[in-house]
Amino acid sequence: MIGCVGNDFIAQSRKSSAVTSESTLAFIAAVLSAALAVAAVLRNRRGGAAWWFALGMFGLALDSVLTGVCLSVIGLEKLAFWQEWALILKAFLAVIWLAFAVTYSRGDAGESFRRWRILIAIACLLPVAAFVGFRGDLIQVLVRPNSTDLWISFNSAGKIVNVAILVGTVLVLMNLERTFRAAVGTMQWRIKFLVLGLAVIFFTRIYTRSQALVYSGHNNSLTEVEVIGLLVGCALLAVGYLRSRFREIDVYPSRAVLHTSITVLLVGGYLFIIGVLAQIVARYGGAASFQLQAFVVLVAIALLAVLLLSEKIRQRIKRFVSRHFSRPQYDFRIIWTQFTQATSSAIDDPTLCAASAKLISETFNVLSVSVWLFDEEKNKLRLEASTSRARNAMSDDAIEFSAIDPGLTKMRKAFDLEKIKDDWGRTLRQISKTQFSEGGNRAGVPLLAGDRYLGLIILADRVNGVPYTVEEIELRNHARQRAGSVSNHLGLFRARLKECRFHA
Repeated sequence: MIGCVGNDFIAQSRKSSAVTSESTLAFIAAVLSAALAVAAVLRNRRGGAAWWFALGMFGLALDSVLTGVCLSVIGLEKLAFWQEWALILKAFLAVIWLAFAVTYSRGDAGESFRRWRILIAIACLLPVAAFVGFRGDLIQVLVRPNSTDLWISFNSAGKIVNVAILVGTVLVLMNLERTFRAAVGTMQWRIKFLVLGLAVIFFTRIYTRSQALVYSGHNNSLTEVEVIGLLVGCALLAVGYLRSRFREIDVYPSRAVLHTSITVLLVGGYLFIIGVLAQIVARYGGAASFQLQAFVVLVAIALLAVLLLSEKIRQRIKRFVSRHFSRPQYDFRIIWTQFTQATSSAIDDPTLCAASAKLISETFNVLSVSVWLFDEEKNKLRLEASTSRARNAMSDDAIEFSAIDPGLTKMRKAFDLEKIKDDWGRTLRQISKTQFSEGGNRAGVPLLAGDRYLGLIILADRVNGVPYTVEEIELRNHARQRAGSVSNHLGLFRARLKECRFHA
């Protein structure tokens, strides 16, 4: 539907040079999106998440092309036509990216997709219904008095589609957050820029969709914000590709993370803020500057998130507070409480070792932590958990080796792995390769239960490569003793259970 008011005014007021530059940015963003889609498929053709990612990036590329067309179109009929197609495409994109978010880097990707399949199917039907039943009645293009920009107004059906897009986008970000928070150490480092890039893209779209809902429409030029967000997001995604070639990890996010979701808190707070600002603007005027104010708030939140996710910055803040405010760097009571809670529910070695590796990585700012247990039957060390390797990669023969050398089993204290010249030292260095040249020396921490040798923890890639302080060395020794004690009790429990089954 079209409000044909002032076509001559539009033609005279809009400058072709500005339109050309705006649409050019949209076409550049489309090319970058398509290139990233191709790169993802070429890198990992077998991964289901890789194909969802490629489909989503191609969809974003097509959406950016439609944005470029809309920014360069002056006629009201043509603009209404292309804006409707863009709205329907955005609804499909929310579905595609939700399928990606629930399968990306998930160890239980198939089960995760099955849990979401009904919602995904329903979400697929919405844009189809909008296209079949309300085509031509989703959007109304108007010219507001004393304005040089076209106003895209949404009818009732268009508002429903906008709500669905907004909810779908929030669900995408929420699932990406769950995956990111479940990862730790080097695995989190690998996916960080991919998650950040997508977060920028989708938070920008949350901004534009929220504007459309608050005002029942938006200026045609507001879509430029989505183009800028896509350009910035593609830049971050490119960094992520250079870091890890979009290689997936393997995590199992907790379902309980929903009630503490940062995404929900941020989006809820943002929508509340723009709702209050919208009421102020409606009462006192100043709508022309409101979009800029809201966008500045969104950019500030995004920059703050980038800073808070930086391990280097967090480490420097912690050391600054400890040095200048005479506070201990670690609260032993809190750390032991966390360790007890993480290991108390462990009923097998993989669960115990994974919890220990995660806690050690987060406490000491070590990105690569691997826990090796001694298999007495095979007389080998076996990799049980790691923050730098996915579980599906642990079938590699290189991670299991006959290296129970007397020199290794006699080690009772933590040691600098780089200074070990024996054969077992070279073997350990070979199978625990570092990811960062500035990560400092690798450290080996024996796991003991009295005089019994249980295994080994290898710490590598420490943030900024800073040496361990006396306080950290003491804490590290207590941690290994606690982990060794729990592992020993689990071994005794398994032996007792096996004996009971035998007699039964």
